[in-house]
Amino acid sequence: MRTVGSAADKAVYALKKARSLVIVAVALGGTAFAASQDTTASDAATANAGSDAQEMLYYVCGEVGLEKTVTSPDPKHPFNLGVSFVTQQSGAPASDVAVRLRRHGRVLMDFVAGGPRCLFSVPSASYRIEGTFHGEMKFEIVETGTFDTQIKW
Repeated sequence: MRTVGSAADKAVYALKKARSLVIVAVALGGTAFAASQDTTASDAATANAGSDAQEMLYYVCGEVGLEKTVTSPDPKHPFNLGVSFVTQQSGAPASDVAVRLRRHGRVLMDFVAGGPRCLFSVPSASYRIEGTFHGEMKFEIVETGTFDTQIKW
């Protein structure tokens, strides 16, 4: 793990909105940027110059059925993990959930989901996905390749 210090290592933000769907990429070393669905992998690589040795983590959140309309901005790293947020009593989708993705206790992603469904492109491993909704935190431990995880309140 290298420390963030040079200008090239600092967070790079290239935010382009397309139908309010935003895909976010985070380098394991700390660099982050957001790109719209129509941004190409080469655009992402250009926006993240200086972190070639780092593996990128991507996520996208939106409505149920999201996986039918979106693909990872990096074809070499497709989405390989999915989670849905629902209310337990009615089963209604829960939006605006504060999400944390952890591995070995370390927070890799921390964001507010823009919809009840999130997809991730992450290295193969086990992750703890935490969701906080109306002040109550719940979590699930998931393996990559799992797309049917639900966190319920």
